[in-house]
Amino acid sequence: MATINLFAKDNATSSFIQDVLSSVDYAVDIFREVPAAGTIPQVPLVIWDLDSFPEHNLKMLKALREKSPDTLILVYAETPERYSEISNKHYDSILSVESLKLHLMSQIVKLKEIHTARQIFNERMSHLVGKSPAMQQLRKTVQRAIVHTGPVLIQGETGVGKELIARAVGCMYEKFVTVNCSAIPDNLFESELFGHTRGAFTGAQNERIGLFEAADGGAIFLDEIGDMPLHAQVKLLRVLQNKEIRPLGSNKTKHVDVRIIAATNRELQQEIAEKRFREDLYYRLNVIPMQISPLRERKEDIEDLANYFIRTYQGTGEHYTLSSGALRKLQEYDWPGNIRELENVIQRALCFTSAGALQPEDLHIDTFRATSPVTVNSASESSKPAENISAYENFRQMQLEQEREFLTKTIRDCNGSVREAAQKLGLFRTALYNRLNHLGVDIKEIKLR
Repeated sequence: MATINLFAKDNATSSFIQDVLSSVDYAVDIFREVPAAGTIPQVPLVIWDLDSFPEHNLKMLKALREKSPDTLILVYAETPERYSEISNKHYDSILSVESLKLHLMSQIVKLKEIHTARQIFNERMSHLVGKSPAMQQLRKTVQRAIVHTGPVLIQGETGVGKELIARAVGCMYEKFVTVNCSAIPDNLFESELFGHTRGAFTGAQNERIGLFEAADGGAIFLDEIGDMPLHAQVKLLRVLQNKEIRPLGSNKTKHVDVRIIAATNRELQQEIAEKRFREDLYYRLNVIPMQISPLRERKEDIEDLANYFIRTYQGTGEHYTLSSGALRKLQEYDWPGNIRELENVIQRALCFTSAGALQPEDLHIDTFRATSPVTVNSASESSKPAENISAYENFRQMQLEQEREFLTKTIRDCNGSVREAAQKLGLFRTALYNRLNHLGVDIKEIKLR
């Protein structure tokens, strides 16, 4: 079965292409005439001579792209500029005849790599469902990013699927090392990332390679990069600039070839303004930016996502569907926990209901929003529970308000420093941020004494 189709008249250039491809045993089918649009065979790669079929180029390339969107299309001509009316959406690469003769094989290798990447991407990301414009654009961005080597910065709220996107970007690499920056103590960052020699510090009884060296030749995913302390950011900047690391306690550097993919739920521009993130590091990381929209801004994806989770979690032989009322209930909710929260709601519903159509009452959503807290000054009102609120729910709201006040006071006592407050409370900074967000506390609105 052919893997390449050549559409060209019999001339010196097409003969050259045939000779080159046959010398490396590529299976090629040659078309001297334009076939009917519906009979074009689907293959990984098409080479098309624009000069051979000038009156058919636009129609046939468009038909080919629509019929087989994953096919790679290389077009060539003596003077490519003559065909400027053909959009680059209808081909993947365009060459002059002179360039084709010089770079045919390198172009084919590059296009084959792109095709392989597309196949892996489609396989790995079959669970990235959704038909919203934002999701469609994100897929296109990821598809282009996987064949490049530049750093990627993924930004989005907690629960939107940043790690799934990171794994899609790094799907071409056998090595994929994940680093949770919020889970590493500040004094161990350098050792964790770059390794250390024996005796580099108290307790370093053996030499240890760092995570960057472990990822050499692959990709490293720096999750929650916004939680990385400033001293480690300086070290990371040097890795990005020089592709070199120096283990703690060593006076020698090591070269590493690593694709860096970072993600954060922070607004890094605000972190830069507040001197918690280096501006030069931001621009080094933000070569290929990706912004993932929260679920509340793309509610047209909820139905596809819910059905995907139903298929994922329903038991063997069971068949669940989503009733119109249940779907409406899902779409009316704002999903502060994003896709992760939706997944939990569907999984919980399947655990406690029998197979069949899920009804609104089967979907247990915690609709309590901490943005409308019960204040201490309204204690007399809160002591009169509404008829539809249980005494326990009133008790929980009072607990949340007490926690809100306690955390706010702690941050004020630390002069507004969330990092210092987290250390004082024995929490990771990210955990404290997440808890404040859940409680509806805006850091910027906490007045310092």
